[in-house]
Amino acid sequence: MQYRTLGKTGWNVSAVSMGCWGIGGQWGPVEEKQALDTINAALDAGVNLFDTADGYGCGQSEIYTGKALKSKRSEVYIATKVGNWGRRQGDPLGYKTIYSIINCCHASLYRLDTDYIDLYQCHIGTPEHPEIFVEAFELLKKEGKIRHYAISTNDLDSLKAINSEDACASCQINYSLFNRRPENDILPHCLDNNIGVLLRGPIAQGLLADKFTEDTRFEDMVRDHWNPGESQRDDFLAKLDKVAALRELVPEGINMVDFALRFTLANPAVTCPIPGMKTPEQAKQNTAAADGELDKATLDKIDTICPSGKSA
Repeated sequence: MQYRTLGKTGWNVSAVSMGCWGIGGQWGPVEEKQALDTINAALDAGVNLFDTADGYGCGQSEIYTGKALKSKRSEVYIATKVGNWGRRQGDPLGYKTIYSIINCCHASLYRLDTDYIDLYQCHIGTPEHPEIFVEAFELLKKEGKIRHYAISTNDLDSLKAINSEDACASCQINYSLFNRRPENDILPHCLDNNIGVLLRGPIAQGLLADKFTEDTRFEDMVRDHWNPGESQRDDFLAKLDKVAALRELVPEGINMVDFALRFTLANPAVTCPIPGMKTPEQAKQNTAAADGELDKATLDKIDTICPSGKSA
């Protein structure tokens, strides 16, 4: 495992870290043993940053994450998020006062079974009241409940708002071979301002793992819109064609997951992708990407299929 510095924090975090949404149950049922075994496999591979959220499985992901990491607490970084609780059932909570955010933090601390959160992130991409999040985060930081704060967004103005005190440690961005638009603005801004970058969706919800065909059917609530007759079926099929073209560029000795993750790691603004890991096998596979890099010739060929600054 390679390690990179996360922005202003000075932390050396694993170049491939773990996204814990998958163990929350929204991508299909996950029993406790499977969740704990997956996190332990990631630990064995050298992962030291784990990203979750209060809204992942209505807190279930936080519970599993905290339980698995309790004995290693001083050796790892726990990142969680606030702002999207209940979004699948209706409107998110208001988050219009600092107290709603503070209460959510206390609840996350309880579920994680920890005294502090290393990185606390705003989970609303374009918060209506970013100043309220900043005020709450600054107070929580002074109280020692959180060490650093950040935002999960692809919107540059929202990032700047959360960074109003020049204390935003990182930005969690949706970036992959299929979404290179962040190269136009937010990635250069992060690089210039020493803001760490966590990448969600680096494997594009599994599409870049090269394991789906037009016959694949999805039963989870995240990807069921790719099924025949659903709203994003045409987009799904078009991306399968892109995967077929990219497959021809994958160097010998690595797989498509390595290829997709190493592409993201080639951007100098990126600290670490946080691919979802739902099984120990996925943890082993995803973390292997940190062991190498793509050469310039391969990166240039990628541009002909997935152009810089564009989305597929």
